[in-house]
Amino acid sequence: MTTPSTKTTWKSFLTRAISAIVALGLIIGLYFYYGINGLKIIIGAVVLIGAWELLGILFKNESSVFLKISFFVLSVLTFAISAVALNAGVLVFAISLILLCIFSLLALNKSGELQRIGDFQAKSSLGLVYIGLLPAFAFRLLDLEQGLSWFVFLLGVVFAGDTFAYVFGVLLGKHKVMPSVSPKKTWQGSVGGILGSIVAGYLCWNYLLGNFNVGFILGLSAVSGFVGQFGDFFESLLKRIADVKDSGKIMPGHGGVLDRIDAVLFASPVVLFGVVIVSHLLS
Repeated sequence: MTTPSTKTTWKSFLTRAISAIVALGLIIGLYFYYGINGLKIIIGAVVLIGAWELLGILFKNESSVFLKISFFVLSVLTFAISAVALNAGVLVFAISLILLCIFSLLALNKSGELQRIGDFQAKSSLGLVYIGLLPAFAFRLLDLEQGLSWFVFLLGVVFAGDTFAYVFGVLLGKHKVMPSVSPKKTWQGSVGGILGSIVAGYLCWNYLLGNFNVGFILGLSAVSGFVGQFGDFFESLLKRIADVKDSGKIMPGHGGVLDRIDAVLFASPVVLFGVVIVSHLLS
């Protein structure tokens, strides 16, 4: 028997699916017209929107407009430089971090609220990594040999894992993973998510990455899917601390951009690391 809660759950799933299809259509359209550069444009737009959403999560109660603008500009700058050259991006990250520490001391020292200064510095450091560095790893995948295939692999592994986790959680979910962080996620859903990532990885190996060892591809799929799930937990933690339901409202059924890419952000350096290591071993 279908309960009202089950109907609501599947209605939510349908909304999420339609929203995802629209987003996929946009991605395919930009790639069709602009090639790899179209995908890079999408990543850049996602970072801009994501940085704005992150302001509302990390600095919801911060009254200093100057500090919030500084964080937004420097986080986007960190991404822009890291996307072009990761080594230079690390330097920009360090300089941005130093500048934000200086700015917060200058702007807030007269208030005498030392905890406020420390909170801003800690959150801005975290934010620079989250939206400044992590998206750059996905961007850099596109510049690799078979970069498009690896980018499809990243998205496929993460999104298939998310979909399988949702379905397994609805149908079989009983035991919660971290109820204080994300009340709806279950161990059954988590296992289903990893299986979904492996299935997506196998399909990518079969159609796009057949020149690589299948064991490596499946292993990378499982690890990337597993780490991606913690990207979801991490963003849930940030939202719970900030007492916000979604990072934004741009994607019906998903929320904001960060709600959709949180797992991708965590999985992207794992995929890039795996590809770089294997390429080095094969060279």
